[in-house]
Amino acid sequence: MNHNNTTLDICDNDFTYDRFVLVSKIIWHTSGFICFIIGIPGHIFHIIILSNKTNRKEFTSLYFITISICELIFLIGALWLWTASMSLIKYDPREVLSCGIFHCIILGSTTLSNLYLASIAIDRSIMILCPMSYRSIVTRSRVIFRLILICLIVILLLVPNYFYLHYNAKATLFLCDFSSSNNHERIHLLSLIHTILFVSIPSLIVCISSIILLNNRCQHKRIHKKTLSLSARRMHKRSILTFLVSLWFFFSLLPAFVVEIFVLCDQYFYRDMHCLLRMKIYKILLNCFLILLAMNYSTKFYIHLIISTSFRDDFIQFISCQNNQNSLESRRMNNKNNNELRLLPLLNQNPTKATEI
Repeated sequence: MNHNNTTLDICDNDFTYDRFVLVSKIIWHTSGFICFIIGIPGHIFHIIILSNKTNRKEFTSLYFITISICELIFLIGALWLWTASMSLIKYDPREVLSCGIFHCIILGSTTLSNLYLASIAIDRSIMILCPMSYRSIVTRSRVIFRLILICLIVILLLVPNYFYLHYNAKATLFLCDFSSSNNHERIHLLSLIHTILFVSIPSLIVCISSIILLNNRCQHKRIHKKTLSLSARRMHKRSILTFLVSLWFFFSLLPAFVVEIFVLCDQYFYRDMHCLLRMKIYKILLNCFLILLAMNYSTKFYIHLIISTSFRDDFIQFISCQNNQNSLESRRMNNKNNNELRLLPLLNQNPTKATEI
């Protein structure tokens, strides 16, 4: 009883969050539009460049292509939802496709992106920790099998969402409203578990992998401080940048966990109470989550462009309309030969040195 009285007092206090809700909404609408404008073309470039005859032979390109496809689907769906919320178009995607299908598309594409990114991080850690057996563990066929398996698992997990979600123009939830016959607390608990397994843990794996990479480069720098090559110095700088980017991915997805915790607590403790203050706080958290989510899923092309020299060269060649395939193949073969020449002596040394490739 005391808890309910305290809750009523909190809800009855004259705390107006209207200004914060309005500011967060304006920022979301502005930043969301910018993210759509830069993110969609970026992912299209990513897919085209990595799908050429040379790049698609590399299994890492398969990861980046699938990630770009997933995030492109998310951005297109989010752009459709954004234009509907701004009254720029008449039909809401949740009404056209059904809320269950649209929710599965949005949630499935982001989940796949997170899991594929974590899979790349795991492969990179294997290369660092087990350089001698890396080529036998991580193969193109196994990567393709893993991509398909992850996709099938996510589809199976998201199928139930279709049956308990429906469209409601006045829904206070993120995308859809629940059917009245369902146990809302159980559904929100499952959503929280989904967020932990498919958002927080993959982001944490990416961070741990970047720490392993950074530690490897730092050890290599200490051992070969006086004889460190220019390439090794560049790789050390890239490892620092990769670590910072992984932190950005982790913290940009963290609000998803916060929103789920907030909604779950609201369903458990305040389900029968209508509190405008809690609803305003939820809208602020939701807008912050949408802002960071759009930024996360629209910047991977540009991050890859900054970190990878070879990808940057491919992009420059693409936008310059230089279609000299012989020149491209020659450059690729030179890079491959250089890597093989560097690999031979490194494999006979310790694992720390082998990761300079």
